[in-house]
Amino acid sequence: MFSSPHILRSGLAATLLTAALGFAGTSALAADDPATPRIDRVAGQETGRDRLVQLPLSKSKILDFDEDIRDVLVSDPKVADAVVRSARRLYLIGNKFGTTNIVVFGGSGRPIANLELQVQVDTRALEGLLKRMLPRSDIRVEAVAGTVVLSGAVGSGGEAIQAYEVASKFVGAPVETASSTGGGAAAPATTGSTAGSSVQVVNALTIRGKDQVMLKVTIAEVQRDIVKKLGIDLTSAITNGNWASALATANPFPITPAIDPAIAASGTLSFGSGNSISGRLQALEQNGLLKTLAEPNLSALSGEQAQFLVGGEYPIPVSQTSSGTGTTIGVEFKTYGIGLNFQPVVLDENRISLTVKTEVSELTSDGAVTISTLTIPALRVRRASTTLEIPSGGAMVLGGLIKDDVKQALAGTPGLLKLPILGSLFRSRDFQRSQSELVIFVQPLVVKPVAAAKLERPDRNFQPSNDAAGYFLGRLNRMYRTVDRGQKGTYHGQYGYIFE
Repeated sequence: MFSSPHILRSGLAATLLTAALGFAGTSALAADDPATPRIDRVAGQETGRDRLVQLPLSKSKILDFDEDIRDVLVSDPKVADAVVRSARRLYLIGNKFGTTNIVVFGGSGRPIANLELQVQVDTRALEGLLKRMLPRSDIRVEAVAGTVVLSGAVGSGGEAIQAYEVASKFVGAPVETASSTGGGAAAPATTGSTAGSSVQVVNALTIRGKDQVMLKVTIAEVQRDIVKKLGIDLTSAITNGNWASALATANPFPITPAIDPAIAASGTLSFGSGNSISGRLQALEQNGLLKTLAEPNLSALSGEQAQFLVGGEYPIPVSQTSSGTGTTIGVEFKTYGIGLNFQPVVLDENRISLTVKTEVSELTSDGAVTISTLTIPALRVRRASTTLEIPSGGAMVLGGLIKDDVKQALAGTPGLLKLPILGSLFRSRDFQRSQSELVIFVQPLVVKPVAAAKLERPDRNFQPSNDAAGYFLGRLNRMYRTVDRGQKGTYHGQYGYIFE
């Protein structure tokens, strides 16, 4: 019914042992807890030496000394506070980013420690935050003289920008636009303030595996021009005795004076002696259709620019003053044609930030300048520029570049040109309409280099023809003929269709 005293003593001993082990485990966990303030000891042999102490902002540190503390001198109390709570224990608290000097005096009044205190950003907390947000990156955070330096490697430029923005928010600095390049994401140094402190964030992250982007651009334009001209010029000569009169009308074409009429018919009506009326009819109807198509392809590293131009240069005379000989004429060249300029930034695996600038220009006589016998042509330009985010393999269209110009003019004899029917004899009509539409298709692709053996030159297997084939057959290149021997056997099945 009752337990023996030996059994009771054994149970009590086991209970005490279990409690002791649990208390020891709890102490060990508390000692390993990073949130617990670390206690450093300043030994007596360190007296007279400068000791560097790094302290995160708004964090505390405990220092134990072998001697009693009598007084503490802080050179800049705004940076850190030093509090003595016991005879040999000193508490340090970081208030502001910066450095300060703390001198600890012992019981005899002599200095027993000289502490060089640096209040920096808590790099461990920031580094842990970046690792949680960007698990595929390898980012190291260092604090040097009030500056936070981000180093290491990230997978893309978007991760570099995100790491920079997170670090700037963490230290309380205003975030500016951070630009990343293929070799690294160099963000501008940013200065901000937090509780009276200032800090700078420097982005020195590099991007693993520089991405290469190929841009496929298709430029298509359809242009239509319509010109119509119709005019009648009259010339009359009438003689009556001693009185003679002459009348001539010359109706101009003010819109298209450089285009000659397609037909010019004239006729003369004579009546009496020396009396005649001559008429000259000028007419033109012209339709023009133009199709422009270009498909330039360009490749560039992420963050780098690529340019493309297919066209030429035309000279423009420029006056140049030389000493002694007066004014001479020099020549400058202006480019025209199909131009493309783009800068891709790969943000992640399926996002590309793309800046595209494209231009289509051509020489035209509209707006040309004539100086003496020299004519300088004008330039017709269609230009587009945009920045957007687009996935790899996606496409965008720059449309709406439509032009529809209508010009018409009536010129003739005042008063007579407005007559209902007979007014056609005293006027000319000049009509011109120009219609054009330009569409630009842009498709970025993240690409990788290929082996040279997989590439084909466009002039491969080209051979000029011999003289005999050129003279008698009119061939410019050799014609290759293969002998199709076919396969032996009989074909079974339906014919006339293609099965895939």
